[in-house]
Amino acid sequence: MDQPTRERLLHAEAARYGITPDVIDRAVGVIAAVQRRDRADFREHFGTELTPDRWLAAHGVSGFRELCAYAARKAGLGDDGELIMRIVSAIAPQPEQRADDRPLQFWARPLTDPAEAACPAYRVTYEDPRADISPGFDWSGALLRRTLHEATGRGPGAASLEEATGVVAFTDGDLRGTYVARPAPAHAQPTCARCGQWEGEHALHERFGSCPEFIALAARLAVVPVP
Repeated sequence: MDQPTRERLLHAEAARYGITPDVIDRAVGVIAAVQRRDRADFREHFGTELTPDRWLAAHGVSGFRELCAYAARKAGLGDDGELIMRIVSAIAPQPEQRADDRPLQFWARPLTDPAEAACPAYRVTYEDPRADISPGFDWSGALLRRTLHEATGRGPGAASLEEATGVVAFTDGDLRGTYVARPAPAHAQPTCARCGQWEGEHALHERFGSCPEFIALAARLAVVPVP
């Protein structure tokens, strides 16, 4: 099905519910933007394409429903994600089959040791279905491991690990949302020789838990006497 035909079908389906073409286009544009971001991340980290069936396996129907609710809010339709989901699903193409569609272990298991979060850098987002999607921030692996240790050591905090992707999800105390840390090795920065965190994470060391002063590894090596 070509794009013009798909758009005509989308507009016709939306019209059945009294939704104008510009509004449904705005909602679908939000969904497409999020999925483009996910495909780019998947391609960067795994060197292959994130097909629709893989995306659904990773996020589940509930994840798609939350995305549709977010798109509905952005399009001015309130929280009627079910309606957007119904319209989009009616005209969505069947999942593509590719030669590399091998089964992937997207399910998660409890993360019991913060050291299992072994990537040098992560893109961390705070995800709450009742709030706007966060663009996220880059964290050093050391900062994530420290945060996991603290978050799971107090109150009801818990963490999980997707072994196939390295994605870590964790909750912190009574916060209603979930932190999701996706491996981003290409974003790694030089680490402190003493605490392992990045220089920028030392600016607010009381908050991020780094040591008080960033020490470059090269500077640390320079003061070691040569035998």
